[in-house]
Amino acid sequence: MIFPPIVLIHFIAGSIAIIAGFTALIFPKKPSVHRFAGNIFLVSMLMLGMTSIYVAYTRTIMLSLINGVFICYLISTSWMAIKQKPKIIGYFEKISAFVGGTVALMLFKFGLQAAHSDIGKLNGFGPEVFYFFATIATIAVIFDIKMILSGGLTRPQLIVRHLWRMCFPMFMATAAFFLGQAKLFPDPLRKIELLAIPVVLVMLFSGYWLFRSLFTKFHKNLNPA
Repeated sequence: MIFPPIVLIHFIAGSIAIIAGFTALIFPKKPSVHRFAGNIFLVSMLMLGMTSIYVAYTRTIMLSLINGVFICYLISTSWMAIKQKPKIIGYFEKISAFVGGTVALMLFKFGLQAAHSDIGKLNGFGPEVFYFFATIATIAVIFDIKMILSGGLTRPQLIVRHLWRMCFPMFMATAAFFLGQAKLFPDPLRKIELLAIPVVLVMLFSGYWLFRSLFTKFHKNLNPA
């Protein structure tokens, strides 16, 4: 099977992002490993998001187009959360909140279009898929606005912001790769119970580290990236 160059770049970026993402999730207490894997994850996911925007635009797949922007928004705000000092708000935070709000509105809009279409879908996706991502985007923007109004976040709050905004794109990439592209795997591996394992692992790792960050003093054992 021969892929166009941009699709091949998209595929490679997603593969590298998944490997780097799992490495970062497994080694949060090893600063050098976590930082190195995190930087690779950052670049790979941004590349994944941008190529997703281009491919989706050329093929008129609105969900993938908006989700490409959504991935870039989540990844960039996650990176900034771990880089910025506590209780500081700048232009980046305000602009990113606007981008996130636009993403949420567009997803709700396309969800309504799907719901009211003759076949109940838009580009092959039902309204519930658009509403799911629109809800996550809305939650993200609500936290953005709350952060801006409060004048910034504390270090523990920034770590939680960094964590969940990295983990959700990781979930998106893993689900799209293993479940959305199941046809690319050999027949013996093309079973939902096998392909779902990486997705479930992302959810478990994410839940575990979020719990640790929210309800323990885990952040005191971490060094800022």
